[in-house]
Amino acid sequence: MGKPALFIDRDGTINRDCPYCKSADEISIYDDVYDPIKELSKRYYIIIVTNQSGIARGYFTEKDLALMHEKIKREIGTRGGRIDAIYYCPHMPDTGCRCRKPKTGMLEDAKRDFEIDINKSFVIGDAEIDIEMAKYAGVRSIKVRGTKTEIKPDFTADTFSEVLSIIRSQEKATTEL
Repeated sequence: MGKPALFIDRDGTINRDCPYCKSADEISIYDDVYDPIKELSKRYYIIIVTNQSGIARGYFTEKDLALMHEKIKREIGTRGGRIDAIYYCPHMPDTGCRCRKPKTGMLEDAKRDFEIDINKSFVIGDAEIDIEMAKYAGVRSIKVRGTKTEIKPDFTADTFSEVLSIIRSQEKATTEL
């Protein structure tokens, strides 16, 4: 059956949103992310899914993006957590690609690459497109930080520590059935 995954948005969820971050120096990870990811990476695949149209816009290169992602992996790793994979969409919003959120292409790619129990997985993000992607994929959603969305997430949290509490309570509810 596989192991569940946490499909986590990047900008505004893992790190402070800097519109079209151009280098690893601009990546600033939220302090409340480290301990929950450390704990959750013991039971879940930790997979980042992120739209990065700055590549298509010419603001930064795929090499620049790789350096940003290496920084995130390294910093989370030094604090005991793990990122199993990072999937990104480099396309402009109007290209109609299969990978740009809220479409589910990045989740489908992760399911192809890992044995994922989708029924026990979560999408975690700060924006409406994250919640919408979760709905399309049939995955539970947790909205953290961010602004109010028209599409109602399954759960809401103000911090990543609250995300951990929500997931723990859902695991407990599942084992009690």
